[in-house]
Amino acid sequence: MYDSSLKPVSMVVVPAINNSTAADATNLIVSTLTVPFADHGYYVLPMSIVDDIFKNEGITDGSQLVGMDASVFRDNFGADSVLYVTIEEWDTNYIVIAANVTVAMKYVLVSTKTNEVLWSYQAKQVVDTAGDSSGNLIVDLIKTAVQTAMTDYVPIAYRVNNMAVTSLPYGVYHPQNGQDAEAAVVSKAAREGALAQE
Repeated sequence: MYDSSLKPVSMVVVPAINNSTAADATNLIVSTLTVPFADHGYYVLPMSIVDDIFKNEGITDGSQLVGMDASVFRDNFGADSVLYVTIEEWDTNYIVIAANVTVAMKYVLVSTKTNEVLWSYQAKQVVDTAGDSSGNLIVDLIKTAVQTAMTDYVPIAYRVNNMAVTSLPYGVYHPQNGQDAEAAVVSKAAREGALAQE
């Protein structure tokens, strides 16, 4: 990522691979990806247009694109990198009167020039949705169930994305581009962990 000949300027985000039990997670995640990566200095091709192109071609899940040569995205979109996102968890968990909402994602950024993995990361956010204890078990159960059911996953997904991009070197459109190389921004352990699950 610090090699100027490989460092991406633009990225196309393909439809997410959904390994969670939530059928709507793929559609909801689309709205949360552009801003964190754009704010980090990368040009992200407009998600709505890219998503429409994929849908018109019958591609609704990123698993349909796994193994495809990344140069296809350079030839068709002009992007010099492609971002694969896997939704590992998008779940609600109940334990007696406790509950939480979990969003976990894996990111892999691949060069469309060389087909090499440039960056990968795994991020997870767990939000406690249990209500304050009133001392009445039935009331607490109802309060926790309502609070958990009303939890909006989208802000949690934003936090997960923001957590992930902090490990990504700044892009060319960020004022700190090229100044973070000595800080060892990319975590080797996170990178190897994400690649090991490919």
